[in-house]
Amino acid sequence: MANLKSFFWKSFTNIDGGLKFPHLTDGEIGIQLGFDMTSSVTSDLFTMYNRVHPRGKVIGIDPDPHNHQIAEKIIQEKKYNIQLIQKGTYSKEDSVQFLIGEKSSWNQLEIVPKDSTVSFTDDQITVEINTLDRILKEENIDIQQIGHINLTINGAEYDTLLGMGNLLKNVKNLSLTITAGRHDESGTINGKKDMELILPLLQNYGFITKFKRINELFWWGFIVKLLINRKWIYNQPNYGIIMATKGNRKPKWYQSFS
Repeated sequence: MANLKSFFWKSFTNIDGGLKFPHLTDGEIGIQLGFDMTSSVTSDLFTMYNRVHPRGKVIGIDPDPHNHQIAEKIIQEKKYNIQLIQKGTYSKEDSVQFLIGEKSSWNQLEIVPKDSTVSFTDDQITVEINTLDRILKEENIDIQQIGHINLTINGAEYDTLLGMGNLLKNVKNLSLTITAGRHDESGTINGKKDMELILPLLQNYGFITKFKRINELFWWGFIVKLLINRKWIYNQPNYGIIMATKGNRKPKWYQSFS
């Protein structure tokens, strides 16, 4: 039974990974903003790498030193071309407090509306935040090589997009996935749902956009529901995903996100 369960989850993860980031190709740069290394199903850094290697690279940006320790160990052992940057992304340069959640996936910048549906520890650390435009310039990254950016940063998505205006404007071929539409306070900006601001922002930069709740997606909303009726998705209001494409990137109906 254990072997069968292991086989099932390995097959499930492989299929899920194969449906993620379908626009990324060998030789490009994938950027992951926010990565949780404490969950076995959260492997977007490495899913991206599977898309871009052997000639491409992945850049992972996250302020949590614990996530960096775990990721760095794997990267060194596997000799992956993944560059880690220990900062937060936002619309300005600053030093702010970083709230440590009881789960790594709950971590939040203090300047973001606090999610009251999760639990935080008593620990806080001071972290550096900066715009993605400035971070990439400091790292001498050729932005035209960037194929996909995935934003999963617990309420800082909109401000991060404001801080990457040069990239959004000038990169010719780019796709984005952005967590949005959370039902807690972190999904609001000045009383509005974040996707109500993010969608027109991206459209003004020439992106084709689509917003879907996780349970509305083909893989997670139909196939996975048939296989595993996961209560955390299907028995409560769930967050959504904005999928945006520009240039030669065309929307993919089967695209996954988790």
